[in-house]
Formats: sequence, C-alpha cells, structure tokens
Amino acid sequence: MSRRPRIRFDERGLSAIMRHPEVRAALHNKAEEIAARARTIAASEIDDDFASQIRVSDETRPSGRPVSKVEATRDDAPDHEWGSTNTERRRVLGRAGNVQPQTIFRDRGNQS
Repeated sequence: MSRRPRIRFDERGLSAIMRHPEVRAALHNKAEEIAARARTIAASEIDDDFASQIRVSDETRPSGRPVSKVEATRDDAPDHEWGSTNTERRRVLGRAGNVQPQTIFRDRGNQS
C-alpha cells in the first residue's frame, strides 16, 4: 500500500514569491489580455475614445501582494459599467474579466 505524500504549505515563502519579477510579469500580462478584450468590447459598444482610455495599472497592496488592475479612466466609465439614469449598463470591464479559472489538475470529470 503506497502512501500519498502530504504537502503542507509554508507561508513564510509566500511574500518572497509575490515579489518575484516573473510573478509580477504574469499578473501584468493577464491584465493586458483582459484590457485588450475590454477595449474591443468598448470600441464596438461605446466608442473608440472610451476604448483608448482603458489601462492597466500595477501596484502593491499594504500586505505586500502585487496587483495588476484594468481600469477605465474616462469620467463616465462608472456609468457605462454600472448604468445610470442616462446611460445603459454595459459591464465592459466585468465582461472582459470573466475568464475561466485555470487549474494545474487534469480533468477529473469522467472518473467513476
């Protein structure tokens, strides 16, 4: 009878991992993919000016966690995202960010 290895995560290394340039680059690249989708949606449903004002910003939270955010910087961006009395709710950023989570595990859907 073989025993499965038991893995226990050590959080002390997490802050070092989060500061690693490759992790930050991966976060930024994923945000750029989402921003590209958002620009496409915005250009087709709103206008090119709105699309040109969608940007990626990188920051570090007080906890040390790196974050890459996709932001629409135009003044009426919240109206287009959430809707208002004069603007239809379009959810440009929300729809662009609706990506399926990736997993490191193989598909287990067909197991008996």
